[in-house]
Amino acid sequence: MPAAWCGRFGREVKDAFPRFIPMTALASARRFQDLLAPDVAPSPYDFQTLFAGEGWLARRRSKRRFQLLKKLDPRIRPILRPEERVFFVTAGTTVSLAEHFFVGWAAYYLNRRALVFTTQRILLVQIDSRKRPRHLVSQLRYEQIASVSSTWNGICQVKLHRGLKLKFQGVARAERKFLHQFLADIVQPRTGAETSETNHLEHLCPKCFAVVPGHPPSCSACGAPFKSAGRAALLSAIFPGLGDLYLGHRGFALLELFGSAFLWFVLVIAPLVAGGVIDEQTGELLPIDSSYWITVGIVVALAHTIDATMTHHFARKGHHPA
Repeated sequence: MPAAWCGRFGREVKDAFPRFIPMTALASARRFQDLLAPDVAPSPYDFQTLFAGEGWLARRRSKRRFQLLKKLDPRIRPILRPEERVFFVTAGTTVSLAEHFFVGWAAYYLNRRALVFTTQRILLVQIDSRKRPRHLVSQLRYEQIASVSSTWNGICQVKLHRGLKLKFQGVARAERKFLHQFLADIVQPRTGAETSETNHLEHLCPKCFAVVPGHPPSCSACGAPFKSAGRAALLSAIFPGLGDLYLGHRGFALLELFGSAFLWFVLVIAPLVAGGVIDEQTGELLPIDSSYWITVGIVVALAHTIDATMTHHFARKGHHPA
């Protein structure tokens, strides 16, 4: 068979069967612009809404949202129901006044959440400082929301029926404005009969993602065991930091352990080793009396009690897998 004829026959076959071009998927995309092209693989994400906007600032926000979505994607997909689509994602933190007062900056570390807005609900996925997903997952159904607004100090406030409020800090102003517009048609006034439904965050099992009311020892759907909030509080009462270490808050737990060890060393161990306490005015070593130990006991007990209370509080913010 002549070589020229073979070459022409090969080209004809190649033209008859076009080369397969793989479609762009979120995992393989390098830029958010790649997901706005026509040849995008089917996915539960509405990329046109996720990365909408013109201008340099809008592109910058879309880039951050793209990076967040790539990290969340393996965690989000198993949670989504059939036909459920994602319209928007952002990151924020929920910190109450009491948490800020007793825990300080660590409250922001423990309360980081990715807010995933779908066609059916808002998913709150726990994230770390690098915005990588962790174990806790909760949901807020749209029918539970009474209103969404932005406060003067930059907080995105979600008000539920019967007055309960969820305040998200760290959400960009442009994204707060978008969310207000996005939810305007979804949030509708409810009648008195409809407000009897659950009006708080619903925590999901971190394994099967079923709604698990309350704080049982295991999931009623799949049987996955959960860590105990009572045990976490007891460990923190014994020594601050142990409860958070049990819950998996390793970075925060190490700081607590170091701070507690320092407190015990200064107030208890050092005076016992030295055989007294140093007078701040004269610099002399004074013998330890009963009033000193009473004061130290109150301070240590107060520190342990506050830490145990806050550990128990954070342990009940979701279901921690055992």
